[in-house]
Amino acid sequence: MSSLEKTVKAKTRRSKRFLQSREPKLTEGQKSSMIIRGGNTSETVTQALKDVVRRRCRASHAPSFTAC
Repeated sequence: MSSLEKTVKAKTRRSKRFLQSREPKLTEGQKSSMIIRGGNTSETVTQALKDVVRRRCRASHAPSFTAC
């Protein structure tokens, strides 16, 4: 029996809650990203980042810290 085949059974309620929180979910939570331009980026990368920010601002109505 390899270590991949073992299943962990919870002995306490606390560990049961922890294991349930680690299980795969059908729908995952909302992801967020922070886009930061470095000091030594090329013009191509800078333009790509600007395009990404424009698309994010149009698609999202959530409050953000960037000027949309």
